[in-house]
Amino acid sequence: MSPRAAADPSLAPRAFMLIACAVALVLVAPIWLVDVVPTQDGPIHLAQADLIARFGWGGMLSEPTRTFYEWNARIEPNYSVYAVLAALIRLTGDAFRAQSVYLTLYGLFAVLAAYWAARAETDRPLLPFLLLLPVIFGLFIHFGFFNYALGLPAFLAFAALWRAIDGKRSVLTFIALALALFALGLTHLATVVAACLLLAAGGLARALKTIGTEPRGRTVLRLVGDGAWSAGAALPALGLIVAFLIAYPAATTSPASLKYSIFQVVQRLVGMTYLFSYTWWELVALAPVIAAMVLAALLALRAGVRNWREGDLVWPVFVVLVLAVSALDLRTNQGVPLAERLAPYSWMGAALAIASRQPDAALTRILCLASALALAAQSTVRSLAYLGWAETTRVVLETGARHPEQTFAGSDLSGMVSARFSWRVQPGVHIHQIAAIRARGVGMGSSLPSMRYYGYYPLRYVPSEDLVFTQPDWEAQPDLPALATFRAAHRGAPKVVIFIAPNGGGPELSRAVGSETCAATAGERRSVVVCTRPN
Repeated sequence: MSPRAAADPSLAPRAFMLIACAVALVLVAPIWLVDVVPTQDGPIHLAQADLIARFGWGGMLSEPTRTFYEWNARIEPNYSVYAVLAALIRLTGDAFRAQSVYLTLYGLFAVLAAYWAARAETDRPLLPFLLLLPVIFGLFIHFGFFNYALGLPAFLAFAALWRAIDGKRSVLTFIALALALFALGLTHLATVVAACLLLAAGGLARALKTIGTEPRGRTVLRLVGDGAWSAGAALPALGLIVAFLIAYPAATTSPASLKYSIFQVVQRLVGMTYLFSYTWWELVALAPVIAAMVLAALLALRAGVRNWREGDLVWPVFVVLVLAVSALDLRTNQGVPLAERLAPYSWMGAALAIASRQPDAALTRILCLASALALAAQSTVRSLAYLGWAETTRVVLETGARHPEQTFAGSDLSGMVSARFSWRVQPGVHIHQIAAIRARGVGMGSSLPSMRYYGYYPLRYVPSEDLVFTQPDWEAQPDLPALATFRAAHRGAPKVVIFIAPNGGGPELSRAVGSETCAATAGERRSVVVCTRPN
């Protein structure tokens, strides 16, 4: 037992451990209700990891994979998740079980990281610990942004490490800081940006504390020294980012894409859209923790304004920096806003800012109870959402099993009208990749591995064999006559096309396809139409 844990006046360490275990169970239990957790881009990441596990990184590909895929010779910043997933696939022998294990480990890591970060800030870690967790299984993990989502708990672990070594100037601490920042770069670039903002917040917080207590010149020198120390440690990670942006200019910011919209910035930050993946019921489920966050933040702000020199300023300054950078509304050529990727860090910064200025014990217990109930309700909604896609996933898996070593394409024509995942997440977009994994075949027509759009993946489509080059809008608006032309020029590939249709729309879609051999499976919420090209 650590001295700080023993000093916690609000909760015994054993009780906290029991609560943490219960929270971890609540977070990961929905994962094991289904064979495959439905996510939007997750099937692509899993397909990449499955190929890495089968052939080895950079290994000789066999057919039909060799015809349609080629290795990316570069090692990119977001490759860590593929290494982990591939190792788990080798260990478990099944890609879908490996994904469930990965998501479970992700949830457990998030619980540990939240505890480390909260414990580094206060002797009363329960409230900030609970407030940190709603973002973990929020929007981005269900978008299938496994790389980005891994960066969220990794940032919390980095924050705890930084607290432990902050203020210590030695070669070992410098190396530790540089390695930690570089490791964050292997998850997602936004994580490195958030970590650099935290380092800047630390220097600014120290400078603010000394205003009026020492000569201004000394304060400026200390601020410059802190900045130089942090910048030097960040150079390897920043070099990784710069190399990535140079290699993939389509993913960098261009003047044409900088269409400023303060309304969208405010909507992302104040609307807290990063918490929600499903229906408005999720908003109801998370209402208690949102209320707890708002109330605790207002009380902390009032206490901070009254005695701003007494409390810790790092996290309030961090939140201000995140808001300031978000207000720039920087975007990539694909229109992806940096503010959207930084928004969850404003929530985490606010939770950790509350840590040093918590309400009295009675109110804190109420807020903790509200937060815990909200996490349980969030997991309940997740469970319903996962089960709502289980039947569709089963049909797709069976399709893959019936067509071994074939080529697959797919399109989700149901929009976001289903009773689950109806706000922003569309798990059917790349669901044909699941069939390809089961068949040990090839999933075609996904934009992410295509050099037409992104291409910064371990395996990329061979441009001359890439369906996306001939049909850039295939995922949203498949052109069936153009598909026939593509097949004629590419030995009949893709052999199997899987459409996700609105409930009852299967027969109409089958007729529209024409000469294909199509089978429609009508489910409770949506139909799966599988069309196979005749030999």
